[in-house]
Amino acid sequence: MTFRLRILPRAERDAQQIFDWLRTRSPDGAIRWWFAFDEAVHNLVDHPHGYGLAPETESVRYDLRQFLFKTRRGRRYRGVFVVVGDEVRV
Repeated sequence: MTFRLRILPRAERDAQQIFDWLRTRSPDGAIRWWFAFDEAVHNLVDHPHGYGLAPETESVRYDLRQFLFKTRRGRRYRGVFVVVGDEVRV
């Protein structure tokens, strides 16, 4: 089953802020980060339940999951999401 992807407004703002911050330091690095983030997010829809629970899930009323991704240079980043019905919400 393939899930629908929904990127919430907060995630859009956060991603844009990260991209803008990176762009001031390395325009090429910011673009690489954006592509890595985009690929990681779109990979969630195939098997979202295969991702582990985020440590914060104990303090919320739902299963908060996390995904890790890295850029070509090996810098690691983390995103969080929930699965609601047939939708993956980042």
